[in-house]
Amino acid sequence: MRLLTRTLRLALPLTVMIPFATYAADDGGWHCTNADFEISCSDGKCTQSDAHTPMSIDVTRDEISWCAYSGCWTGPAGATVLSGPFISFHGLALENNVDPSYIVDVAVIIDTRSKSASVMASELFTTPAICEPK
Repeated sequence: MRLLTRTLRLALPLTVMIPFATYAADDGGWHCTNADFEISCSDGKCTQSDAHTPMSIDVTRDEISWCAYSGCWTGPAGATVLSGPFISFHGLALENNVDPSYIVDVAVIIDTRSKSASVMASELFTTPAICEPK
């Protein structure tokens, strides 16, 4: 029993640290865009948006920058989570570059294998995107 306990004490920190070490090697972050279409969600349903302007999203462990329509919103990544092939970046109260009082909460979840993402701006839209490591 002591050997099992000792082994677990040594192995557990390594299993937790390995994914973060892998991500830490890629400090360049990700660049995502939704060049093809946009999906807007409200009132319990999602539909393809008729008015579409491609977005540009840059994410790192430290910062999120999301540009769409006539402005950009930037701010610190409040949380970055790595789970298997998924990396998620969460930014709360990102400020608009033109009107700092216009703040947005954003989440970007990237599948690192398919290089696709789901981008969510709270109360505004949820849309897919294509990403590349920077």
